[in-house]
Amino acid sequence: MSEIVLIGAAGTAGLRLVRALNAARADYRVVSHSDVGAARLVKAGAPRPVVADLGEPASLAPALANTSVVYAIPPALHPREDEYLINAIRAAEAVGVERFIYHSVLHSNTPFLRNHQRKASVECVLRASSSLKWTILQPSMYAQVVLAMFGPTPDSTVMVPFDIDADVSMIDLEDWAAVALRTLLEPGAHDYAGYELAGPATTMREAVRALGRGRGRDLHACTVPVASGPLPPRAVDDPVAAADMISTYAHYDRHGFRGNPFVLTQLLGRPPATIDDVAAREYGPPLTAP
Repeated sequence: MSEIVLIGAAGTAGLRLVRALNAARADYRVVSHSDVGAARLVKAGAPRPVVADLGEPASLAPALANTSVVYAIPPALHPREDEYLINAIRAAEAVGVERFIYHSVLHSNTPFLRNHQRKASVECVLRASSSLKWTILQPSMYAQVVLAMFGPTPDSTVMVPFDIDADVSMIDLEDWAAVALRTLLEPGAHDYAGYELAGPATTMREAVRALGRGRGRDLHACTVPVASGPLPPRAVDDPVAAADMISTYAHYDRHGFRGNPFVLTQLLGRPPATIDDVAAREYGPPLTAP
């Protein structure tokens, strides 16, 4: 057994890991829970996507056969994400997978955030496994997602549904993918480890300014009521997901979302990217060869 299997890699984060695995010429395959996701993975260059129902453990086991390590990313803001990922853990145990890497979230055990608590429940099940060697990655806010959600604006004002001066830690998804790749390709080095992956602290005021610099526009942030903020795609059509997102905004407004970049720095072997770095790379003019 040598293959890597990615579960749930058709989203914003997972597709970056697909690119990293392709660049590393790794032996891997992908499992998607929808035909739409599978098509997105094919377009990104992922090999042999398999569609499996995460709600049905029996359909997952064949997809994980002859696999040494699984990297599992839950569907964002999904009310059954804990059930889905526990099913994946059970299927991995059933077919003899050796390692299971779970993509959780920074501060998963936050009582008032249901989307975090669901991930904490999965962590508990994974840690209790008697056969799997596990690794848990707990990334902070995705810098790219924050910039994409709050960036589209017809004028110079970006409306943010929480305190724009609250300290928040954002991680560059390229940095996260580099760490995820290490955990996949270094068997034994990360067994039974939980890594809090937080980028440098910033604020939404500074993030919006960085976005403006990247786009060559003068942008500034203003705080609006928590229920007035933009919602990610799933939350637009799902009232439960919308409620979870609004609760998250309210938590950020009261407490911020702070982490420590030390672990991420050590795993990268360099300082992690700042929000200015991400905005310049993602939104600035393309670099030209000298």
